Amino acid sequence: MKQLKTAMVFMAVMAFCVSAFTATDAEEGTRLSVMNDQQPKFQKMKGETVLNIYGSDGKLKFKKELIVAQYIANQGTPEEVENSISYMKEPADERGNAYMAYNYKNRPDQKFVYIRGIRKAKKVAGASKKTSFFGSDFFVNDMGYPDISECNYKLLGKEKVSFKGKEFECLVVEALPKDATIKSETGYGRKVGYLYPVNDRSFLTLRLDYYDEDMKKFKVLSLQSFLTATNVKGETVFFTTGIEMKNVQTGSRTILELKNLKFEGDANVRTDIFTEQYLTQKWW
Repeated sequence: MKQLKTAMVFMAVMAFCVSAFTATDAEEGTRLSVMNDQQPKFQKMKGETVLNIYGSDGKLKFKKELIVAQYIANQGTPEEVENSISYMKEPADERGNAYMAYNYKNRPDQKFVYIRGIRKAKKVAGASKKTSFFGSDFFVNDMGYPDISECNYKLLGKEKVSFKGKEFECLVVEALPKDATIKSETGYGRKVGYLYPVNDRSFLTLRLDYYDEDMKKFKVLSLQSFLTATNVKGETVFFTTGIEMKNVQTGSRTILELKNLKFEGDANVRTDIFTEQYLTQKWW
């Protein structure tokens, strides 16, 4: 009997210790979101972006092609900034329109759009963040990596998601904007991401559900394709090459494809092109 009591006391102590060190759903959601944001990336990339824009009737309305380049400065430090620039090649009547973004680790992002007809680069701020990206189902603010500091996170559990005809068990993480201003500027009241861990450092986002400011389901982003390659640090990068954004309220959808991709030294990306000046002149 004494041994039984001793064992029960030991088990109770162990249970207390485990519960004391178990992360809350909010802490775990935050940890996963930070990991997802900090997973290995390419320092340099250049390629072409194709936007296939479909109407609610399922028919292709527009096909747009852009040339894009990215460069991560101060990679792996608190001063890291992900620079990107895009130039519209097709259709002809939109050729010359351009987009540029600075995604910072430690301060708010900056985004710029150049419209050829206006002949002026315009900074994207406030409600402009939720305008359409060149007529697609993506918002301007959807392009590039998200600013994880804008949201509070929570792990909701696990759920299987279909990809390429197979089921993958994903970690389901909810993101809620930290304040009403962020909610209004981004146009989203809630996001739910389905993260599939491919190794101990990287995730693939197989699906991302967006809810509007009234908390009604708005859009669904689905992974279409990805590739793996080694970056300049010798790390394996899981790089998304195709995604679909579907507006479940209107029925329209956009498929974004990246092609003719080159990475790191092969990309031959100059680091001085990420300025407003190069929104209006050739850099590729």
